[in-house]
Amino acid sequence: MKHLISGTPLVLALVGAIPAQAQAQSVSDSLKQATLQEVVVKGVRAQHDAPFAVANIGKKELNTFSKTGRELPFLFANTPGVLAWGENGLGTGTVYMRVRGAAGSRINVTLDGVALNSPEDQTVFWANMNSYGSLLGSAQIQRGIGTSTNGDGAFGGTISLATAAPSLKPTLELTGSYGTYNTYNTGLNFSTGLLFNHLIFDGAFHHTGTDGFVHGTDGNSGSFYGGLTWLGDNFQIRYKNIGNYEHTGQAWSGVTAGNDDASLMDQGIGTYKDMYEHGLGRFNSLYEGMVFDEDNWMFPQDEAGNFQTFRYKLADGSYWNKTTDNFTQDHNILSFTWQPSTHWTHNAALHYTYGYGYYKEFRYNNKFAKFGMYANDANGNFVERHDFIRRKGLTQHTYGVVYNVNYKDELWDIVGGVNLQQFRGNHFGYVDVVPTGVAIANILKPYASNQYYDSDAHKFDYSAFVKATEHLTSWWDAFLDLQYRHVHYKTTGVNDKFYKNADGTYYNHALDIHEDYNFFNPKAGFVFHLGGHRAYISVAYAGREPERNNFTDNGSYPAPKTEHLTDTELGYEYNGGNWHAGVNLYYMDYKDQLVQTGQQSDIGENLTTNIDKSYRMGAEITADWSPLTWLTLAGNAALSQNRIKDFTEYVDDWGAASHYRTIHYDKSTLAFSPSVILNGFANFHYRGFEAVWHTNFVSRQYLDNSENKQRSLPCFSQSDLNLSYTLPMKKVMKEVVFGLTMNNLFDRHYAASGWVYSAYQKATDKDDDPRYYQIGFVPMAGFTMMGNITLRF
Repeated sequence: MKHLISGTPLVLALVGAIPAQAQAQSVSDSLKQATLQEVVVKGVRAQHDAPFAVANIGKKELNTFSKTGRELPFLFANTPGVLAWGENGLGTGTVYMRVRGAAGSRINVTLDGVALNSPEDQTVFWANMNSYGSLLGSAQIQRGIGTSTNGDGAFGGTISLATAAPSLKPTLELTGSYGTYNTYNTGLNFSTGLLFNHLIFDGAFHHTGTDGFVHGTDGNSGSFYGGLTWLGDNFQIRYKNIGNYEHTGQAWSGVTAGNDDASLMDQGIGTYKDMYEHGLGRFNSLYEGMVFDEDNWMFPQDEAGNFQTFRYKLADGSYWNKTTDNFTQDHNILSFTWQPSTHWTHNAALHYTYGYGYYKEFRYNNKFAKFGMYANDANGNFVERHDFIRRKGLTQHTYGVVYNVNYKDELWDIVGGVNLQQFRGNHFGYVDVVPTGVAIANILKPYASNQYYDSDAHKFDYSAFVKATEHLTSWWDAFLDLQYRHVHYKTTGVNDKFYKNADGTYYNHALDIHEDYNFFNPKAGFVFHLGGHRAYISVAYAGREPERNNFTDNGSYPAPKTEHLTDTELGYEYNGGNWHAGVNLYYMDYKDQLVQTGQQSDIGENLTTNIDKSYRMGAEITADWSPLTWLTLAGNAALSQNRIKDFTEYVDDWGAASHYRTIHYDKSTLAFSPSVILNGFANFHYRGFEAVWHTNFVSRQYLDNSENKQRSLPCFSQSDLNLSYTLPMKKVMKEVVFGLTMNNLFDRHYAASGWVYSAYQKATDKDDDPRYYQIGFVPMAGFTMMGNITLRF
């Protein structure tokens, strides 16, 4: 990153010094480059004649969105069935998404055909991809299993990101944005244009900072890119270094309604709006605590009805700054694309990604037992609780090769591909006892230093596919896609969980996991197209392996199993010139689906368990109409039913000898799966001015799989308005773009996601008796705005 910044003056000089004859490019050069760029991602994308539900996002929309500093899932949420939310309430930093109710580890993401999902967690950490929209030429979202791809199996959707083709002409773009909560975004993109008729050097740097809406979530993140491209007559060699960093305040517990011992639900709190109205709208239990009256076992309120909070303090009286996540990631991709004839194309890529990071957290009044410690004071008395600071982190190395070959003629379009990827990682954790007024004379623990866990992991992911489209007639196409995938996963060492010995001391949970998985994933379908009509049907089958947390954090639930999905899609769409409409019907039948229980690990990761039989079915409707040259109306709707056919819930029971009880459900609604997601848009555009109004609606989300309304999030709706004006310039620069983004115009106070913990307090409680429960709400901020200016040379 430092090299890129220090080299910027040289780049600017090159841009201004290139002779005019070196800048002249023919139309055929641009078309050739565009064709070669499409080859890079063809192996993992659904083509126009593929029988799947697809949403495509273009370069202009991606580039405009990148100026907001928000992470890409908030752009993807404009498409059917996608829900996005962020920890700090603004959409920057730590952000998550779901497609058709399926969480991040069920969504396969690739960048130029290279898998981006973390191999162990099987998810993408979007905080590490700030302003990636400025680097991209297109993005495609496939809902459902979709076509074969590289990396982890897709059980909710597939997202293919393609970097933009480097500009053949010298370009320079500078951008700056500033808005509510001191949120800002700055950026630089450049290209030297074509040098020596073959070489292009391009790069980018973007940085975002914010104070955050939720307390203690201030931080910054950014991305940098440097690329070299060599263009031949029928081939392209391209090296890309794409890096990112983030130092962000964390709020993975959300706005928590209580503490470790008591719940605000017992004092009339039921929703995030209740929390907001009682002074806790920005409360962060990783940053501050709530005053608690142990004698009366309640949280006291002031005269205005607000609950009282306090900042965490260290032994010297200083405040704990905040819990931070600190991560750096560096992607290196060397690709070779070759088109030896009109029928054949080849693409091969070598890739290596390095990642290192940790988070640092203050643990207020935690039990020594949590860290495997047994403590006594000077008089030999047992000490149960204390304050701690812990640091948990990991190091990652992911490397591999991707190869695709494509044959295409008038009757056939055949793509074959191989993905060979290896991963090696290390997990570590350190804990320090914070001095307090209680003197600790002796601590017994199963580790010598302050490193309380350490484990290594290896994962090998090998796959191959062939997919073919045959043009049966001018109206009909047949599609077949066959993939084989082998996964080897091994992790050894000691985990951050502890078990109690008979003498009261503790020992680490040992990890010794060796698993091999083999999956055969076939897909087939037919497409009909005539004039503006297009219809399709497809059936796809896929399997996927458990992720690391399914093994290490499954609590009282049984050991995880592989899960399998049969996905049937049926769609129709019509393009009538100035209007378009389409509907996609789907039925996703799961076997042993790993679903979220509503509970979280102590670092905010959602815990899961296998469910024998479950399904997701629904309709996704899209429409747009341009009645006037300056007006476009558009909308989409995702209507679904997400059900468990047969489910046994494991619930903590504080009075039972086993510490839990089981409850059986014949039918229930899957957690975090709203039955309705709606988006509506009105786009006004005249000459250089554009205004886009967006309103969305998300129905109720249950926080666990018991379909209990108390343990759920109510529906919400909010509206945004984006304004922009492009001013052409005749001298010095190409154009200036002014923008203004206003989010949550009507200042709604709602939670977009959350978690729940529930338990029976007595063994004598009946299953249908009220449970003790506590909810953590993940809110979005009220009304916010951000202004932007972009200079293009």
